[in-house]
Amino acid sequence: MRLAHPILLSLIVALAAPTAFAADDDDLFLEDDLEEDEDDDVEVPRIDDEDDFDEDPDDAGLDDEEEAFESILGTEAETVNIDIGLEDDEEETPIDELPPGTDNASLYRAQMNDVAGMASDEEGMAWEQYLQTYPNSVFRKQIEDRIDELSESMFAADRRATDVDAGKQELNFSRAMLMESIDPRSRLRAGFEWGYVDWINLMVDYEKQLQRNMSVHGGLQHRFSGWSLEGGIRYALVKSTRTNLIVTAIGDLHLNLDPIAPGVRPLLAVGKRFDLAGEAYLDVQAQAGPDLMFYPGIFSPRVMAGLNASLSPSEKVKLFVETTSVMKDFGWDEGDTFRFNQIAFGMRFQGKGKSVVGTGASVPYSANYWRYHYGSVMADMNYYL
Repeated sequence: MRLAHPILLSLIVALAAPTAFAADDDDLFLEDDLEEDEDDDVEVPRIDDEDDFDEDPDDAGLDDEEEAFESILGTEAETVNIDIGLEDDEEETPIDELPPGTDNASLYRAQMNDVAGMASDEEGMAWEQYLQTYPNSVFRKQIEDRIDELSESMFAADRRATDVDAGKQELNFSRAMLMESIDPRSRLRAGFEWGYVDWINLMVDYEKQLQRNMSVHGGLQHRFSGWSLEGGIRYALVKSTRTNLIVTAIGDLHLNLDPIAPGVRPLLAVGKRFDLAGEAYLDVQAQAGPDLMFYPGIFSPRVMAGLNASLSPSEKVKLFVETTSVMKDFGWDEGDTFRFNQIAFGMRFQGKGKSVVGTGASVPYSANYWRYHYGSVMADMNYYL
């Protein structure tokens, strides 16, 4: 009886086992289907939904680095500005609180706006006045460099202007007393010479400048040959204020009145100015040429020459000394050469306006056959037009 119960139990288990396993298999596949259905119903969290998105703790350090990097470069493209020291400073000291003689960026910028467009000399003076007002300027180095640039540009411009204007400026070369004028200028000259015993010379001459280096003239005076009507041209081959040199060709026609005799007088003159200390200068000039006179039936050539030195210690006064020579009949078989050579000295003064007054005396130092006087005094006035 005891054996029958175990056998019966074993049969029951054997019959029930396939059914149990089949149920288990069905339940397994059913669970898989349920899980798939549940997955379809679950809402996927969105990245841009800050409330539903949980930040990964491992990414926290990366976010901090990104924020620091963005704080340096900015989140958007920005214009890069270079600070040159002229931008408004939030901590800039107000003008009324600046120490004496000190400026700031606002004052410097305002000065730059004021000098914009000025000529070089005006801008240079403006910056110098600025430094006098603000000697402790924080921009002193930039200002001094700018003044140096302006000075160099003005020097270069002046040098170029000097080279150009040397062909335009008047030389104002000294005029001799007994010699011909070698500087073509517009002027009116009147004067006299009285010599012991009975020598009288009255002179008047008008000169008109046609160009800077050319003039024409006409006048009357008493020469050693007699009273003479004269006219001619003066042409400066060289007339430079840069080299202080003048070279002039003189061509005069004259008519001797007693006796009647026409004449031609071509001369070549050279003058040079030497600058001395301060405003002083020395003008030295020489001229020479023939005086060809045609008396009735007689051709009478003469040689004329002269040398003058005029010292000007100031603009108002000139001291001069000169020598003149007139000679003819060189190699004359019957005797020595005709000659009358004299030396003159005197002073010239700058008068009112454009007038120059001169006075002096002359003494003959070598005379033969001609004795026009034993000494003379003279004076003239040149009025420049």
